[in-house]
Amino acid sequence: MGTYVITSLVTVDRPADEVAAYLLDWTHDVEWRAAVTRFTVEPTGRAVRGQRLVEELRYAGLTFRTPTTVAEVSPLTARYTGGGRSMRVAGVRSVVALGPDRCEVRTRTELGPRGAMRLLAPLLVGSYRRADAADLRTLAARFAGATSARTS
Repeated sequence: MGTYVITSLVTVDRPADEVAAYLLDWTHDVEWRAAVTRFTVEPTGRAVRGQRLVEELRYAGLTFRTPTTVAEVSPLTARYTGGGRSMRVAGVRSVVALGPDRCEVRTRTELGPRGAMRLLAPLLVGSYRRADAADLRTLAARFAGATSARTS
């Protein structure tokens, strides 16, 4: 009943900088993450250190509002941290170039349930892992030539 770590990755046959430009602009999350109903980004645009994010999602019949802050940024990576009343969240999104026209998208999310969510989290984490992998497949489908996806 501690921290749950969700990692996913997908390979995309597109240049890393092109994929990173999309992935690291959280305003696009509503386009490829099924549970996200709204995503507020301030300031808008690609990730910058200190950027404030508020994710609103509907999952397992519950609505979650998760404020986070971008803590660290490089051209192909962004780390974030934060959370709401029911969940502490930290994670990283990164794109790794595998060649000039091929890359791998990697996500890692650490979930630390709080309060009553500590009791529900063990039941939900498996489906969250599957949803995370499905979301990355949707992301990859936005780019021509997506080749594979897996989660752990």
